[in-house]
Amino acid sequence: MLVITNTIKVKEGHGATLAQRFGGANGVQAMPGFVRLEVWHSAAKEGVEELKVCTVWENEEAFKGWTASPSFRESHRGAGGNEVILGASLDKYELVISRQPEQ
Repeated sequence: MLVITNTIKVKEGHGATLAQRFGGANGVQAMPGFVRLEVWHSAAKEGVEELKVCTVWENEEAFKGWTASPSFRESHRGAGGNEVILGASLDKYELVISRQPEQ
């Protein structure tokens, strides 16, 4: 499993609105190897809110397939409102341990 996190810093008061962009159908959910998407939102700190957009993939090839797809380009064209984004960083993690509750 591969987890990609896109950490997006936004001006205070704009995190929830920006997070809603990720709730619509943008094609990622139809991609081979896509497992799930989660968007995490932090409370404001020093005038900045943070979103962590986490996508989980079966492997790196599946993620690369997404980034090379027409759906990716379409969903990243910019829907306006990018002036509230203060910065972003992309990180990759490989899942090495996962635990589930006992049944």
